Amino acid sequence: MKLTITFDPKNDSKESVINQVSMNYQNNNTPGQQTLPPKTNTTERKYYCNNPQCKKEITKDVVAFCLHEDNAARFKGKVYCRECQDALFGGEFS
Repeated sequence: MKLTITFDPKNDSKESVINQVSMNYQNNNTPGQQTLPPKTNTTERKYYCNNPQCKKEITKDVVAFCLHEDNAARFKGKVYCRECQDALFGGEFS
């Protein structure tokens, strides 16, 4: 990447020119490499029961249980709270 810095030797101080060059050199020292922006969203994701009558908040452990490959056929990719698992699927998960 090429960069052109324009300055006026009569009006610009030596320090300001050095600062300008330094700043641009540091920002473009490794072309193509970028740093990730800091995380702005630090809140945890919330999960809710897929039963339309319930919609209770559930934990990650319950989500993991419902989405586990051994339970894929039972829950068909949906997540349910423990109470709804018992009510909807006959208590076979207790």
